[in-house]
Amino acid sequence: MPELPEVHGYQQYVNSTILHKEILEMECRDERLLKRPIKAFKELLIGNQFTGTQRIGKYLFLETSNQTSLVMHFGMTGRPSYYKDAAQRPKFGHIVLSLVNDFQFAFENKRKFGWWDIAENIEEYRKEHGLSKDARSLSLEEFRENLSNRKTDIKKVIMDQSVCAGVGNWMADEILFQAQVHPEKKLADMDDQQVSNVYKALQDVIETAIDNDAHYDDFPKNYLIHHRKEGGSCPQTGASIQKIKVGGRSTYFSPEWQKK
Repeated sequence: MPELPEVHGYQQYVNSTILHKEILEMECRDERLLKRPIKAFKELLIGNQFTGTQRIGKYLFLETSNQTSLVMHFGMTGRPSYYKDAAQRPKFGHIVLSLVNDFQFAFENKRKFGWWDIAENIEEYRKEHGLSKDARSLSLEEFRENLSNRKTDIKKVIMDQSVCAGVGNWMADEILFQAQVHPEKKLADMDDQQVSNVYKALQDVIETAIDNDAHYDDFPKNYLIHHRKEGGSCPQTGASIQKIKVGGRSTYFSPEWQKK
């Protein structure tokens, strides 16, 4: 699933391709991908243009010239695609916008878990959908506040979008590995230093992923992601990586490095 770094990349892609170009048409092959009637999207988009973008976690907001924003969530397999020749339309480009410059913009969505919505006000939309501030912009104080009164496993907590908007499964595993914290460590049992370590790792992992365009092969050699499989070799201790379930999600960690 695209997480914060991947969606950041999609934001840069959108910024460099479709801003300030009038939208002429909208086609949707499957209206189940739309959170509102297609008429509402056509009224928002056709004849208008995208003027800027904002990202909160895994949500991408495309601001329009009529002061309302298109919301994109990419689900598990979503991605944007910009092309000129209609024959280049991606196989799973279920939603397509035609632009005044004769290019098209497709919302690829192979498994159809992604969707579009409309936001009258981005900040109100964030609050209504229980999102924290974007994880990249959280201060340590805000992070601590978001953790308050939570007592469950730390991995479940940092994957909660009301705590760290944008953190998904692979990021949570990497953050806890870098912080040297067991994924089943109860937040109630963590001291201030461990919380600070998790916050620092959160920011480091985000920036590392963005700097490397979310290309995992280019991440530092001491990153878990290169060994993130059951039986893989821990880059810190050489011990075997183990796989467990935390909050119903497959979780990889090094028991020698991340002691419970």
